[in-house]
Amino acid sequence: MVSNKRSWWATLCAGLVAVVGLIGCTPQYPSCTGDNACASRREVCVNSRCQQCRADTDCSGGQRCVGNRCEAPPVVAECTEERACATGQMCVSGRCVAETPGSVTARPDGPGACVFPVIHFGFDDATIPASDQPPLRQTGDCLAAERTTRYVLIGRADPRGTSEYNLALGERRARAVQRFMMGVGIAETRLAVSSEGSEGAHGSDEAGWARDRRVDPNQR
Repeated sequence: MVSNKRSWWATLCAGLVAVVGLIGCTPQYPSCTGDNACASRREVCVNSRCQQCRADTDCSGGQRCVGNRCEAPPVVAECTEERACATGQMCVSGRCVAETPGSVTARPDGPGACVFPVIHFGFDDATIPASDQPPLRQTGDCLAAERTTRYVLIGRADPRGTSEYNLALGERRARAVQRFMMGVGIAETRLAVSSEGSEGAHGSDEAGWARDRRVDPNQR
């Protein structure tokens, strides 16, 4: 009899604990037991946590559900060096646009038809000047359409500084031009990098040194 009373009392106590737990232990954000707990934040309950989405249909604006977060789909270029535009169009920054008078043709007469400008740099600097960036972009459009020529970008420095430092500085300048051209869609395999440092530098004053600080694009 005593054993039955103890069993009944233990069952009652367990039930009371469960009820009190349900009443007093409401999950705190981001924990959840259902979508209603996340609705005020326009989220859904996934594996007991409020998340932005569980499927693409929970996202808006054409976004996709990736790892329970809404993300914009990656931008796919309309055209590349391997995928040309239709006749009458040219590839500009990965998009096909109509050719206009004076634009770089999408079908050059042959290899070497693109004009690759010589880029000059400031003292002890490997930053491409803003004034040199537009012609580089135009060259990128032309090279993307041509798809054949390859270049060696030779970095140079003025005669000040040690030979070792100038060789490293010349390489940094050449790689800056390479990265810029890759950013506008030109394959890295078409743009080799080299440096001659201050070898061949002829400047003896600021005007001459400015001419020495450059990257020469030599066609291979």
